[in-house]
Amino acid sequence: MAQANNQPFTVSGTVIDTDTKETLPGVNIRVKGTSTGTATDLDGNFTLTVPSSNAVLQFSFIGYSPREVTVGNSTSLNVSLNPDLSSLSEVVVVGYGTQERATVTSAITSISSETIRELPVPNLASAIQGRAAGVQVTNPGSPGGNPVVRIRGVGTVGNNDPLYVIDGVPAGGLNLINPADIESIEVLKDASAAAIYGSRAANGVILVTTKKGRVGKPVVTVDSYVGTQSAWRQLDLLRRDQYLDFGRDLLTNAGSSPPQRFGNLGELANVETDWQNEMFRSAIIQDHNVGVSGGSENVIYNISAGYFGQEGIMLGTDFERFSFRSNTEIKISNRVTVGQTLTIGYSNRNNEPMTGGRTQMEHMVKSIPYLPVRDESRLGGFRTPDNVDGSDPENPVQQVTLRTNNTQEYKILGTAYLNVDILEGLRYRFLVGTDLAMGTTNEYTPRYRSGDFHIQPFAVINQNRFNFFSPLISNQLSYSKSINNHNFDVLGVVEQQTFLSTTLAGGGQNFLTNEIRELQGVQNQTSNSSRVEYALISYLARVNYDYNQKYLFSASVRRDGGSRFGPNNKWGTFPSVSAGWRISEEPFLQSVTAISDLKLRASYGETGNDQIGNYVYQATINSNFFYPFSGSLEPGSTISTLANTDLRWETTIMKNIGFDLGLFNDNFNLSFEWFDNRTEGMILGVPVPPSLGYDGAPVANVGTVSNRGVELALGYRKYTGDFQFAIDGNIGLVKNELLSLGTGNTIFGPEFQGDPLTFTQAGRPIGYFYGWNVEGIFQSNEEALTAPVQNLPELNDDGIREGYDPTTHTAAGDLRFTDVNGDGVINASDRTYLGHYLPDFTYGLNLSANYRNFDLSMFWQGVQGNEIFNLLRFHTEGMTRLFNASDVVLDRWTPGNTNTEVPRAINGDPNRNARASSRWIEDGSYLRLKNMSIGYTLPTNVLQRASNGSISNVRIYVSGQNLLTFTNYTGYDPEIAAGQDIDTTLGLGIDFGQYPAARTFIGGIQVTF
Repeated sequence: MAQANNQPFTVSGTVIDTDTKETLPGVNIRVKGTSTGTATDLDGNFTLTVPSSNAVLQFSFIGYSPREVTVGNSTSLNVSLNPDLSSLSEVVVVGYGTQERATVTSAITSISSETIRELPVPNLASAIQGRAAGVQVTNPGSPGGNPVVRIRGVGTVGNNDPLYVIDGVPAGGLNLINPADIESIEVLKDASAAAIYGSRAANGVILVTTKKGRVGKPVVTVDSYVGTQSAWRQLDLLRRDQYLDFGRDLLTNAGSSPPQRFGNLGELANVETDWQNEMFRSAIIQDHNVGVSGGSENVIYNISAGYFGQEGIMLGTDFERFSFRSNTEIKISNRVTVGQTLTIGYSNRNNEPMTGGRTQMEHMVKSIPYLPVRDESRLGGFRTPDNVDGSDPENPVQQVTLRTNNTQEYKILGTAYLNVDILEGLRYRFLVGTDLAMGTTNEYTPRYRSGDFHIQPFAVINQNRFNFFSPLISNQLSYSKSINNHNFDVLGVVEQQTFLSTTLAGGGQNFLTNEIRELQGVQNQTSNSSRVEYALISYLARVNYDYNQKYLFSASVRRDGGSRFGPNNKWGTFPSVSAGWRISEEPFLQSVTAISDLKLRASYGETGNDQIGNYVYQATINSNFFYPFSGSLEPGSTISTLANTDLRWETTIMKNIGFDLGLFNDNFNLSFEWFDNRTEGMILGVPVPPSLGYDGAPVANVGTVSNRGVELALGYRKYTGDFQFAIDGNIGLVKNELLSLGTGNTIFGPEFQGDPLTFTQAGRPIGYFYGWNVEGIFQSNEEALTAPVQNLPELNDDGIREGYDPTTHTAAGDLRFTDVNGDGVINASDRTYLGHYLPDFTYGLNLSANYRNFDLSMFWQGVQGNEIFNLLRFHTEGMTRLFNASDVVLDRWTPGNTNTEVPRAINGDPNRNARASSRWIEDGSYLRLKNMSIGYTLPTNVLQRASNGSISNVRIYVSGQNLLTFTNYTGYDPEIAAGQDIDTTLGLGIDFGQYPAARTFIGGIQVTF
């Protein structure tokens, strides 16, 4: 039908996908040069009044190339859109908004929901591992454990955790967020991206966006898998007869007699227990999710529910999570929209017990192989050593069976928001959010008597309740305007977030029964509580500008006021600026068709770290003092730590230079980053003279830290033809150095056997491994007597060491340590640098391929150049006391076996062969096949016939995790996080006997209705 070309008239039509021919709901349509527009309905149809036949309609839809169509004289238009294989039009989530990737001038890594769901991970932090260059993620192994995430190194001796922002709310409790609910994760690595979060962005920012609804018919999805897990490695420990021989040698060398039991095992003569087999098990893992999404032009929704359950591969550990999410948005009018996001989660975790400061791994490797696990004749039904066994390891099966250590947690994370389009391009957004968490940890130990060393005469009950509440109020005003080819985007925000944490703990003992597990009626009852409050108020502004997506500029400034800092420095200002140049848009490159994108960018800015604890700037009062008064001791209180009202933010100055290259319509992508992060004003304790009468060091801003490095990401994809594939790789290198401690205290890390395992000093990385260096083994007593050693009798006037005894002094078979300072004595001054847990580089490689209805994905992840302090070897090879050991000790030094690196076995270890030394330092590098998956999608025509059109997609798949691990590390697993109650900055990379990663095989199904 023809229409006069100079009068307004109505045009209608349908928009479809060029490849699939399916209609596209929700496509934005605008008359070029005006604010007039509409969107396609559920069936892809639209109707729009145009001013004349010369009008040009602009069609845009996420994931498709934009298209312009001149109306002409036709009142009916059918338009097809091509899928956009280029990433330039991809929308990237940034702080308080979104940007097209083409105009981004920051260092941002995006991870999609499809990538997240490739791995059966319990939380979102684990999904990042190996996916983002410069981001190191270390999983703890145990079900429900929190991974340690480090973005571009370590900037402080304090808290180095990144800030997590979930649907606009800075929040924690990641284990209660269902990865299946996540639409995308963005990792903000430089100041240009992160400084918008000011005082909390020094360690990087991770933005999490949950799934929203889309205009269209209701879509129901079911995603479910079930699998089995097992330990991928076990250690070679001594068997029964080997243990007996080793024990005789160990004690005889020290001048002692073997235990009485060694002479006659009696009823235990035929017992041989494999404690690893008793503790490790095949464990079930499962994940089930169902969701429904859709909407109309006025209402969109996405609702889901999920269950995740993971048994631990070690007895007594497991984790389960129930989750519910509801995200909706309602269009009140053409100018007003309201919406909400809501996540409700519940988790139940059985934690690995720690008894006597020992992990279950330590109990397991030390346990005596001739003792049975159970003994019904003993109270509690388990067996542990008696005096006649000469050893006292605990029974790990008893610990997890009789003891309870259970944590239940609830979480509500939600927002409600109002968007008002005041004028064209001018929008006001009001957002209220809340992060609410509460939970209880119950610990219970019953009465038992399993051996002479392990007697519990009464039941012990402990309960710890915790609550956390953090409301957020945010007012945001944004303005977008395009004038010819000049594009502006301005943002202003005022917001406030408060934090309240409370705890209530109680404990007691029950001498009467094991049946009651509550605090009611217990004896020796104790209780305590705590309340901590913190508040942050912020003002921020940002402007983004680009000229024709060619010349790019961005600047932001945030001013934060926080109650954690001294009254003289409660406010901090955090600016950033960045610029970019898309050289590919210049005329001189237009003829180079191979280059689809070439962008240079640079950024500079400052970010802060407020994770210093609460009230640290204030003087501390200690009430645990007694003073003699009138003949009796009276309780008193005194100030034990000085205040510092000038305490201010730790500030990190970030510099970043990068470039992005896309070739052949972005089928090939390359991204490079160089960064230099310098933390100034690191908060440390400052030494004060004891004469002042204070036993605590006041804190001050005195330290400086540097992190420098480069990152590289490469990708190639082929999305045409029957065979399609993609390959993506990334690598990140970082060098960490403490430049200055100023007047701060020397920093030692966690101790073991009286020795600090890490040390922090200027000129070295933070928390480097610290101890003695091993040179070799003394091959004779005469060699030991003339060497610089510590444990020898003093020389008399004749130069003879009187009273020398090889059973109590350094002798043949003992280790020789390096005399670092050359003073002729081996002592604490000879401790030195032994390595560091930060790798030289981290890397990841992801391959995916499709052939018709089959798909294959493979994900490799690794680290290179890091060291691990394998303290578990102290327990398996230390030979300081009678415990079971690794078969490595079979190669121990003896007069008949001198060609070895294993010292002699001697009870008491008079030379301290087992001290913190290079003996326990190992290369922690590894390459791991993290995931491999093979799937098959049922043909559409088969589904149509079988389901009468009610099922649109069915995919079945099998997958394996941690299938291959290439490493020289001799422990259970080279992926070492921090041990329980160990500082994650100063104690990372020390293997106290941590929970190992599991090898997993799963089968799953994904159905769309």
